[in-house]
Order: sequence, then structure tokens, then C-alpha cells
Amino acid sequence: MATRPVKTVWHHEWKEPIGVVLDVAEWQPGDPRFADIPSWPSEAGALVATIAFNLRTSKGRDVYEQVRQWHDHGEAQFSIGYRVPPSGATKRSDGVRVIHKLDLFEVSPVLHGAHPMTRSLEVKADPGSVDLEHKTTASSGHLDIKAAEQQVGRGSMVALYLPADTAAKIAHRDGTDPRDLHITLAYLGDADQLPGHPDDLAQLVAIALDGTEPLTGQIGGIGRFPASGDGEPMFVPVDVPGLTELRTRILDVLAVSPLAGAVRTDHGFTPHITLGYDLPADTPALPPIPVSFHTVHVVRGPDATPVRLTGQATGEESVPSNLFAQLSKNDLGMPARGETKTARAAVFEAKTAGSSSRKRNPPANKSARATVFEAKSRTTSGALVQPIQPLPASYEEIRDRVRAAVRQLLATDEGTWSCVEATYPDRAIVSVHQDGGTPATYSVPYDANGTEIALGSPQPVELTTVVIPNQGPARAADADETTDSLVVRPALSALEEVTARVQAADGTEQLGPLRSTVEELIAALSRKGLDVHPADEDRRERASIPAPMAGNGIDLWDDPYDEPHDPAPNDGMSEEPDNDEDDEDTVLLDPDEVKAQLAAIQG
Repeated sequence: MATRPVKTVWHHEWKEPIGVVLDVAEWQPGDPRFADIPSWPSEAGALVATIAFNLRTSKGRDVYEQVRQWHDHGEAQFSIGYRVPPSGATKRSDGVRVIHKLDLFEVSPVLHGAHPMTRSLEVKADPGSVDLEHKTTASSGHLDIKAAEQQVGRGSMVALYLPADTAAKIAHRDGTDPRDLHITLAYLGDADQLPGHPDDLAQLVAIALDGTEPLTGQIGGIGRFPASGDGEPMFVPVDVPGLTELRTRILDVLAVSPLAGAVRTDHGFTPHITLGYDLPADTPALPPIPVSFHTVHVVRGPDATPVRLTGQATGEESVPSNLFAQLSKNDLGMPARGETKTARAAVFEAKTAGSSSRKRNPPANKSARATVFEAKSRTTSGALVQPIQPLPASYEEIRDRVRAAVRQLLATDEGTWSCVEATYPDRAIVSVHQDGGTPATYSVPYDANGTEIALGSPQPVELTTVVIPNQGPARAADADETTDSLVVRPALSALEEVTARVQAADGTEQLGPLRSTVEELIAALSRKGLDVHPADEDRRERASIPAPMAGNGIDLWDDPYDEPHDPAPNDGMSEEPDNDEDDEDTVLLDPDEVKAQLAAIQG
């Protein structure tokens, strides 16, 4: 535990962090603290962790509420993620594995713990940390909780946030935290009171900003608004051309949507960045500082959804600034006869249908995601439909980039090749083979930044295949089971994927680049003594039958013997061979001779 900080994730999924581990300790058997735990065996120790869930994220809040409910019903259970180092475990004569040392990585709330005695000792609420923004000022060192900042983590707005370096330059030490400095474009009040689905606001803003160019301008100076019940706000003026037009586009869309009533319109628009409240009167004016904005953030409570200003409309044509007013007057986007409606226009129509008296209100709980699906399903085939924002790199893309980088690192010599056995969020397990040599296995850490993959230093590891049966203890796999897990099944899975993609190709021209790789595959199979022929139906059928034992517990649920074992009864019709070429491979036995040989064997 002194080697690395222990972290916490949801159900061992490293892609889903949920908070931090404040403390973790091993209580030895007989520790007096066990006296407060009912029915704890005197001979048992425990690993005890204190977890603080990140209540500023939706995942952290969801997990906290679920664990608290489990705790209230006595059902909370946990598990740890660890690795046993070499020589860290021994096996007793009865087959039980005894772990003497392990490397601890994480603690996870889980549905069922591997040990039935895992439990929660206490679940506490975090008093007010979600609803209030606490800041320690450099001058006084005390917690300064401004009344005007009590909406942090609860309000809903559309805003432009300053770049981090610019925010750090202008932030006042007694004022708003640099990460919270922003320009409010539209404020919609308390997030909990906002109607509709949580996705709706971000979807509508994305529609409004489709085709909008990034903004460039400057900030500088100093100003004060009249004091209110929250104190006198001090701000930095903003001079960014196009900012007012961008805000107008957003308000035009919201005005004809079910969220129209939530938009605050009781004051004008003065572009500004609030530095804080009741700041010293001698606060100097800021010199002109250039700024650029490429992203608008849609904030709903503690969650913020970025909407990129791409400068290019994603529909078939650019979106004029007065489109939304036209849509509201012309039955909210109903096209003329023969007009092709884009998916984006259909989405807008569906989301704003509630404001038209000629249309029935859509269900309040319909999400924008469902509306997008319905709109796309109505789009004319062949129309150019692109997502509002580019999707991030998929797991498959990251996995392929990691594999390419790892192979380039470890398999550069002639007669050497590598197999990526597994890809994890932070490392890949790779086996390296040489002709006539012993395979070596490495754990290769990596960091994915966009399309770039940065590899760390490979660390030798031992790769062991373990069989986990439906009943009974786990055991080490034998040679056949290891080969099935590491060779046969991965190869079958890859070939099935390749076959599906080949079937989806339009013609032979698209498949031309595959020829050399396919030839290498056939040559490799031939060197292993496996001749491949398209007419070899029996082999293809055998290859499609799953092996009775797999290298992981999931595969063991697939019973290869679900089908009837007896062949279909013969209906009296004799089967003729498909062609005469099979005769030369067929051996006919004399029934009388077979009976005589059986009788001789039986004595």
C-alpha cells in the first residue's frame, strides 16, 4: 500500500472512477475495533477502506445513493483489484492457493463480493459539499461561502468558460475560483426544476449553434454592478464580436421549446465575467487580454456538456440565423411538399412541438436521445446526416492503435512476432515469439492522447491460464485448454469478424488489399500442417463448434452440447453422395468381416 495510492472504481471497471480512497488499512485478527462489528470471527482480519464518493459527478452520486441503500438493507458488498507478484503465492497439497503478498490497486463496490463477509461499516452524508462552493482565500485562510455562489453545482445555464491560463491571470485571490470564471449566455434557474429530460437542453443548444464559427475578441478593464442582497459584484467587461448574435441564436431556439418558461429574461445582456463580490475597491483594472472561444458549455447542476463551435453546418445546407423564427411561424419546421427534411430539422421539430397549439405535447420524459433516433429514422435515404459532434475514439480504435504501437516496439526482428493477449485501459499484455525460442510475456503500460499512443517500459510478467468451472475450485489449465484459450478462440473470433466484413464489401476492388495478408495466413496454416480448401465442409463445421472448455469463466456458460446428440432418424431415403469425386476417399467395409472381427475380440 506504500507503493501506490489505492483508488476506487465501480465494479472493477477502471474506466469508471467514482471517488477517492481517503484511508486504507489492514486490521489484524484480534484488533479491538472489531468489537463494534457484529458476528465478526475472532480469527479473522480485514482490509478496511474509507471511500469519499465524488458527488460532483453523476456517476459518483449514483454510486453513493446505491451503496447507501444497500447499506440500509445490510446488502453492501465490496471487492478489491490486485495482482499477485512472482513468488507471492503458494499452493497447498489440497489445491488451495495461499496468497502471501499482493499488489493492491483498487477497492470496488460490487453486486456480490467474492467473500460473503464483505460489508459496509458506515455510510455518511457529505454536509453541503455539493451545494456550496468552498474556497480558502490566500489573505485570511478561512472558508468564504458567498450567498451568490450557492447555486454552484445546482444551477442550469449556457456559458463560455475562460481558457485556464487566462482565468488564472485575471482571478482575484478573494473572488471566484479560476475554473468557475465564465460568461453567462442564458440562465435557466435551478437544475432540479428544469422540465423535460436532462439531455434536452444540450441537444437544443447544439441545434442552435450548428454552423457557428469560433469567437475571438478581448477582455479587460474593471466594472461594478449595483449591490444586491449578495453584495456588490465586480466584473471584467467582455468585447467579443459575434457574442450577442450567438446568444440570440440560443434564446431563439429555447423560446420555442418546452424549456421557454425556464429562461430568465428579466434583465438585459451585458457581456461580463464576474470576479467576485465585495472585492476591495482598489482592485486595479485589467489590461486588454485576447481571448478565443471554441466551445460553449451547457451546465446542468454539477455536469457540463461541451458543444463545439465547428464553423460548418452538419446538415445539407447552412442554417440561417432567422431559421428558428421561421420554423415557429411555419408549423415548427414542417417542410413544403417534396422538400427533403434534414435530421437536424426533424429533431428540432420534435423537440419544439410542445409550443404549437396544432401539435400534441410530447411526453415530458422523452429524452433527446430517443428524439434523435426518431428523427434520423424519418430522414430520406441517401441524405447526408452527421452527428452533432464527432464521437471520441472508440475502444476498438484505441485497442488497434495500442496493438500497432506494441508490435512496432516488440516485434522488429526477423522471425519475431507478437500477440496482444489482452488490452486494458492503461496497459496491454503481449506475448513475443521467436522461431525455436521460448515465448516471453510483457505488461506494456500506455497512455492514449487523441490519436497518439505513448508506450511505457515493458515489464516481464507470467501469463497463466486458469479454468473456472461452474462448480468447484479454480485450477490451472492443461496444455490443450491453454492452446484453446490463447490460440484457437482468439483466432476464431478474429476470422469471424473478418468474414463478416468481407461479406459486407461491395466488390472485389475493395478486397484487393487483403490478398497478400490472406496468402500469408494460408501459408502459415500450411506450415502448421493444416491445408485449407473451400470445399472442406467438415472442417468448417468442426471449427464452428465451441470448445467444451474455455480459458475464462464466461465461456463456460456456453454449453457445446445443447443440441441433440443423436443424429436425425433415417426416413428410409438413402442418401447418395454429392459427386463421384468423394468415392476415392471412401472405404467400404464388408459387414460379415466386421462381425467376425468383433466376435474374435470378444473371445
